[in-house]
Amino acid sequence: MERLKTRIVTGLVGGAGFLLVVYAGGLWYTALVFFLATLAYYELIRMNRIRIMDWHGISGLFFLWLLLLPDLVWKGTMIRGDVLFLFILLLLFITVASKNRVEYKQVAYLLFSSLYLGIAFHFMNETRLVNGFWITIAVLISTWATDTGAYFVGKARGKRKLWPSISPNKTVEGSLGGVILSIVTMAVFAMVTNMMPIPQALLVGLVVSISGQLGDLMESAIKRTLDVKDSGTILPGHGGILDRLDSWLVVFPVLHLLHLL
Repeated sequence: MERLKTRIVTGLVGGAGFLLVVYAGGLWYTALVFFLATLAYYELIRMNRIRIMDWHGISGLFFLWLLLLPDLVWKGTMIRGDVLFLFILLLLFITVASKNRVEYKQVAYLLFSSLYLGIAFHFMNETRLVNGFWITIAVLISTWATDTGAYFVGKARGKRKLWPSISPNKTVEGSLGGVILSIVTMAVFAMVTNMMPIPQALLVGLVVSISGQLGDLMESAIKRTLDVKDSGTILPGHGGILDRLDSWLVVFPVLHLLHLL
């Protein structure tokens, strides 16, 4: 019960602060995205026992920051191949310069971490800058609605396990409850704000829920592989930044790659 109270208080305070910055937009929101991306990167590499202040850790962080910028390394929704190749060469050079103290599997993990987080947070920032406040808020709240619907429907009606080897507490019934609540939430936003046609809103709500749940399962798979319970402890009752934002890391890129926003 005490953990639940802590979780609720942290969620309310953190959520209110985050929504305030989303409303402010501009440099405030971009700065927040950079901050969250940096914390998420720190958690992700720390789970694999890589220090952020090592040369390869710093290199990965620098590449992550480049990916967050709107135009420097991007061509539309694609990363420039020459920039990516230069970063790969840099990481491989570090393995040589360190005389294999930095192993290939470590730099491969760093490459994945930088790309995974960089692409996700880039599109999170892009959504607010290009698509505006209401669409960003609708996507965020629909993602939260998925988590809420999945939790309560799963508790009340959940019987069949969704993916027990990855996340044993998730159920098929809970997953469907999350999908329905996400679709309803997005449709309500569309009707109230006229931000998009209702059919598009229904499709966006469906994609938000499915991709968000996949993002949650992906992070669970990473943690199981690395034998880690939580990505961090920065959010009392919730774990780390990655534990809270895992759904968004898939939702925003998928929406843009499918040209739904």
